[in-house]
Amino acid sequence: MIKNEHQYKTTRKLAVELEVALATLPNNSEFKALPRLMQKAHTSSLKRQLAQHYNETREYELLKAGEFNFDKVPSFENIAIWLIQARIAKGLRQEDLARLLKLRKQQIQQYEATDYASASLHRLEQVFAILRSCSPSHLVQQGVKHRQKASAALRIRRT
Repeated sequence: MIKNEHQYKTTRKLAVELEVALATLPNNSEFKALPRLMQKAHTSSLKRQLAQHYNETREYELLKAGEFNFDKVPSFENIAIWLIQARIAKGLRQEDLARLLKLRKQQIQQYEATDYASASLHRLEQVFAILRSCSPSHLVQQGVKHRQKASAALRIRRT
């Protein structure tokens, strides 16, 4: 599962590389020298990897477009995936969620990298509540307030 914009860009780049590899494979002398069965296995493997990358990027793009059922509460073992997908679908970056929780961006990165394994039940409840209740307009309002405070702090430091 793609969890952030960096992973999305990397996955898209890998998909392009796989497409090029598949397109140039028939002209590759080393590939031609392989037994027919090995050629078929290699081609099949590349196609499966490419399909997986396409599926993951499509899922991420749908989430970014807001395609997500916020009313469907996940089972406990799927809570981490739900939290990440909900964050993406709300249009929140990891740093945005961190700001709403009054945490550092690195903490959200750590939670997501480990599928929230180190998060307490209380923290999971906080994240869940924010993602279920925040409307996009509320998030924009929070972002405006945050930027205004940051601008004010910069003006104070300059004087």
